[in-house]
Amino acid sequence: ETRRSGGMHYTSVENIHKVIDPLFLNDLNEEFEKIKKLKQKKTRNERLEEFQTKLGKLTFLDPACGSGNFLTETFLQLRKLENKIIKMLIEEETIMMDLGNITKVDIHQFYGIEINDFAVSVATTALWIAESQMIKETEAIVNMRMKYLPLKEYNNIVEGNALRLDWNDVIPAQELDYIMGNPPFIGKKFQTPEQKRELMLAFGKDFRGVGAIDYVAGWFKKAIDYIEYYKI
Repeated sequence: ETRRSGGMHYTSVENIHKVIDPLFLNDLNEEFEKIKKLKQKKTRNERLEEFQTKLGKLTFLDPACGSGNFLTETFLQLRKLENKIIKMLIEEETIMMDLGNITKVDIHQFYGIEINDFAVSVATTALWIAESQMIKETEAIVNMRMKYLPLKEYNNIVEGNALRLDWNDVIPAQELDYIMGNPPFIGKKFQTPEQKRELMLAFGKDFRGVGAIDYVAGWFKKAIDYIEYYKI
């Protein structure tokens, strides 16, 4: 009952991929496969390094992140892709880099908003654990221990009400690449008076019919307002 009232529903890995695959992961995997097929070794390795840098600059926001499933799975997928790049470069004996900075994908690329304080702690911990797991995989590839501890400060999971917060205070729209997640679905009959007020706040008092829509629509409206800040 507590989870239902807050719309805190678990999203499976399978369903997460139904969102992140068509949004960005399929394109990234396709780009990697195209680079692998390049015949000229020097060009291929340069493109691999450029692609790794690109992965390390992408940013993601889940404005209803719960315990961080979307963020964690996305981080894992990007690091697995990065490890494929590192493996290729090492196998061709062309990798020239400081092994202390061999990875570029980092948990600081991932941002979240969550109203439940315990879920915020779980999401933060989940990303730290995922980072540790992927470092172990990278260590096996480079055959060298990599420095991980002490844990780096990580405050990108913000505790707060996503329908009341300005998402630009979490990460400016100009600095973000992707919004993703599974916000809470709560029909009008199940909404609390406070949730109805939050919808009114998100849509504005003059928006007709806001009392009849699902709670999840508030996140869509906030996302529309948010991306208007972004100037191509």
